[in-house]
This record gives sequence, C-alpha cells and structure tokens, in this order.
Amino acid sequence: MPTICPRCADPEIRTVTTSPVPGVWEVLQCPRCLYMWRTTEPARRTTREHYPEQFRLTPEAIAAASEVPTIPPLRG
Repeated sequence: MPTICPRCADPEIRTVTTSPVPGVWEVLQCPRCLYMWRTTEPARRTTREHYPEQFRLTPEAIAAASEVPTIPPLRG
C-alpha cells in the first residue's frame, strides 16, 4: 500500500473496499483531497513520483479551491 497520496502527498490513506477475491486489489482514498484509486492501476495513478505534476495538489491549493458542486437529482 502506498504511504502517501499520489495527488496531494497526504500520509493518511484509507481503504474503501477490497476485491471479492482476497488480495487481488484494493480501492484506496485520500481523506484530504478525496482522490481515489485502485491498487492495480499504473504508477502514474498510484505513486506520487509518477503522478503528473500538472495535476498534483498542495494543501494551499485545496484550501483555496472553490466548493465542489453537488450532483443534481436524477430526472424522472
């Protein structure tokens, strides 16, 4: 399991779910930036050193971000 979030470098990573077959994959999430990934994804999605620099976040950028929009209700 990674020790830091690939996107914001937060050291706290949570396991959201695991594969039905034990040990195959996990879905992880960063509680600070809410980035979520599966452990079987390529390094550019799972490790900080390979994550694209233009998409990396800092604590300051997260604090200055505008509110995340809500998902509208489903149409009937």
